[in-house]
Amino acid sequence: MTSTLPRVDGLLPALAERAPEIDRAGRVPDDVIADLTAAGCLRMLVPSAYGGADLPLSEALRVIEQLSTADASTGWLIGQVGLAHLLFACFPEAARDEIYASGPDVLGAGAVAPKGRAAPDGAGGWRVNGQWPFVTGSPQASWIYLNCIVLDGRTPQTLPNGAPLTRMVLFPGGELELLDTWQVLGLRGTASQDVRAASRICPEHRGFSLVGDGDDVRRTVFRIAQAGLLIAAVDLGIAQGAVRDAADLAAAGRRRTFSTRALADSPVFHDRLGEAHVALRAARALLHSEAGAAWETARRGEVLSPLDRACLRATAAQVTAAAHQAVQTAYALAGASTVFDSSPLQRRLRDINTATQHFVNGRDSYATVGALLAGAAVDTTMF
Repeated sequence: MTSTLPRVDGLLPALAERAPEIDRAGRVPDDVIADLTAAGCLRMLVPSAYGGADLPLSEALRVIEQLSTADASTGWLIGQVGLAHLLFACFPEAARDEIYASGPDVLGAGAVAPKGRAAPDGAGGWRVNGQWPFVTGSPQASWIYLNCIVLDGRTPQTLPNGAPLTRMVLFPGGELELLDTWQVLGLRGTASQDVRAASRICPEHRGFSLVGDGDDVRRTVFRIAQAGLLIAAVDLGIAQGAVRDAADLAAAGRRRTFSTRALADSPVFHDRLGEAHVALRAARALLHSEAGAAWETARRGEVLSPLDRACLRATAAQVTAAAHQAVQTAYALAGASTVFDSSPLQRRLRDINTATQHFVNGRDSYATVGALLAGAAVDTTMF
């Protein structure tokens, strides 16, 4: 165990106090990011060759989970920064040298969804156009990666299976236009704004393809992290915080309107809160077991089977569903006071309902697992 998690634990009380402020401001304040940087959060998944901690994914998930018990937006931001560093490892060495020229504490951001277009510029680079939503932390990011469909003239290029050929490109954050589009239900402090590139030139060394160029260990590791595990860790943290909030209300003597019995003395309250707590323990065990096993397999240079990769996505979906249910239970148990903006449970409910909308944690992963188990033909190119 590294020193990152104990340092993060020391930040949690102050972070929880500032969660309403972060929610209102729509971003994590610079001084909080400075504290997270000092705790080692930005360098958790940076390769040791560049001064990073190079933590196993399971350890990074614990940090993200703990941060999310205090403030989901902060946990989400750190999770997406970690994802950025795993993707940065897939870029050519010349690009990595640029990214880490000033050290490993880089706030990276980006978008995996191919919302842009990249065409050869005739001089060895790529001309990039497009607009990408959900770019977490973009206002404070030093480097931003963007996924593009590759064009030949005006024609999208395709892979043998008919899917579009894509290319990741990389820009310094200051070279892109940021659009203030982040007016949302929850996770408001993530600053997941739209990013626009209008005929921007990306040099050749700042690009690669996630598919079509083979499958080395770096790409495999990125795919593992991309499977929704980082988001599932945020969801677990939100849910654990919600269960704790409900328990604290009961311990403080709260009772429901017209009830002669305090929540702390209610067998129904005990039963439902206890069930939520145990369900989260089971979900947490599943997340860390699956993440740890997959990570070690990839680090040994072994290839994960399509079924193993599909099960990782299904694991994230299962964990997210358990977390969602636990938050709903805690919110319902706590009573009418949770409808006010001042209630942390209200914020947690908004955050979890926003998190569950992310495409990587959808139910379709179960169908993929089932199809593979049944021996059906499944296109595994994109997972």
